[in-house]
Amino acid sequence: MFEFRGGVEELAVGDVARDALRFVELSGLARIENAHAARKVLLAGELTLSALERDVALRGGDIRDCGNEAIAEVSTRLGCSHTMASHFCDLGVDLRLRLPLTCAAFLAGDLDYARAWRIHRETAGLSPETLALLEDDIVRSALQLAPAALGREIRELIVRASPDEAASDREVAEAECRVRVRPVGPLSEFTAILTAEQGQAAWQLVCEMADTVCRQDRRGRQILLVDAFVALLHGESALPCTCEKSDCPKVAAASMPSRRKPLVQITVDVATLLGLTASPAYLDGHGPIDPALAQMLAEDATWRAMLTEMVDLATELGVVAAQRDKPPTGTEPEPEPEPEPEPDAGNGSRADDSTPHQPPRRPGLHVFRARGSRRRGGGVPRRPARSGPRSGPPPCGVGRTIAEIGRALDADRVMGRGRRPDGRGGLATPPDGALQYRPDAATAAMVRTRDGHCRFPGCSVPAARCQLDHVVPFSHRNPRAGGWTIVSNLQCLCQFHHNLKTMGRVDASMLGAGVVVWTSRYGTTTVTPPGGMFVQDSAPALVPRLPCRRSRHDSPATYSDGESPPF
Repeated sequence: MFEFRGGVEELAVGDVARDALRFVELSGLARIENAHAARKVLLAGELTLSALERDVALRGGDIRDCGNEAIAEVSTRLGCSHTMASHFCDLGVDLRLRLPLTCAAFLAGDLDYARAWRIHRETAGLSPETLALLEDDIVRSALQLAPAALGREIRELIVRASPDEAASDREVAEAECRVRVRPVGPLSEFTAILTAEQGQAAWQLVCEMADTVCRQDRRGRQILLVDAFVALLHGESALPCTCEKSDCPKVAAASMPSRRKPLVQITVDVATLLGLTASPAYLDGHGPIDPALAQMLAEDATWRAMLTEMVDLATELGVVAAQRDKPPTGTEPEPEPEPEPEPDAGNGSRADDSTPHQPPRRPGLHVFRARGSRRRGGGVPRRPARSGPRSGPPPCGVGRTIAEIGRALDADRVMGRGRRPDGRGGLATPPDGALQYRPDAATAAMVRTRDGHCRFPGCSVPAARCQLDHVVPFSHRNPRAGGWTIVSNLQCLCQFHHNLKTMGRVDASMLGAGVVVWTSRYGTTTVTPPGGMFVQDSAPALVPRLPCRRSRHDSPATYSDGESPPF
């Protein structure tokens, strides 16, 4: 079938020899990468220990929340999540204090971060005596095994060496069982961490449910398992078969009442809600969704829309207004020379006639204006039909938006103190509820939907699990002085970062459109736009001028729907 000649074989041998050298180079680069990762982790641990010692001394021995400032600063400096920063700091401390052999192998480049972290996690509950007995064998195994296999090997070594500690470790781990859901692109990942026996029992139930259809069902095995999992959550006893055969033996088993309609909260701009445009929508708890899915959810579920308006970011922050207010210089700029006409392409028209002129575009943000009432499925305007990709320049991403804000902050340092440093939102008189410490349900819902998650850099704790923080502190002695309980002075913070701000370790300022500027004691300045709204381009010709006056979103109505989230 194939004919090999001497020249081809010699060429193949030469290619293999060359690639062998490149594989050696790849291994060397991996060792260098591992060594640098070890130095990074150890430095994070050293900074954590330094902050911990300093905080304990200042607080008279109270260790609660001590060292948290270092974790927050690591997250900001490295641009990673709070969870990853905590992992770096915890591993760095453990390598310095408990795992000398692991530390040496990591620094030498023999171990990568994944294996070092696995050793740290699996041995966290061991006594110093047991750890000293096992660490050499653990490191030798780490040099030969992948992280998952290494974890199993470590657990087996612990059971053999100290069964009592293994049982205690298991009990501690069982107390950390949890269920969570997180977005994975356009899909969602539903994760349940269970005990060993619960996990096996749950898997058997899902497999049994998937087997309630006949063999002619059109779905693949994985899709069947997903449908079976959802059916179990709805309390159903069987799956409907999709074979579409009249003599299917499984049809009768699948007759059951319809499923309960979910309550979803969709963030959508007014134009999209009216069917005039097809901008992305935002599903609370998940993230951006396409207009087709938003339309389907609105037709098939009980939903509540959060109405937004597109504003130009530069105008909202006052940058454009400052440029427009500059006095005239009294001289007209010299007109630019007209370009030479393009050579005739043979059809009597210039080469650029087919390219329409696109105006320059700037980053924009959606600003929340009102919260809609609950609506049943249906009754939503159809979105306009579109064909092909969007014309014009691509949408503006969050990176460009943050860069624009950063340049504005560099040009005007006063801007970093916030647009309304008194915390009154530019209002002359306080609206209803502004002088109360706890926000009403409507205000809280607006803030949580706008933010989407904790507003500290790198933190992704969902807004529903966050506390509402007054950016400018609320004055309990004189509420009228400032720090009002209004949308423009509230933000979502998780317990960890709320405590950090309350202790004065970081400072936050609210700019226009809900943008927050964070400044640490180490001089780090970070910008976080709202996580529950979209960043888009806005044409300068369509930029609205929003006067600094009282508006409905600063004075929300009181809703008695019984859905007040925890404060």
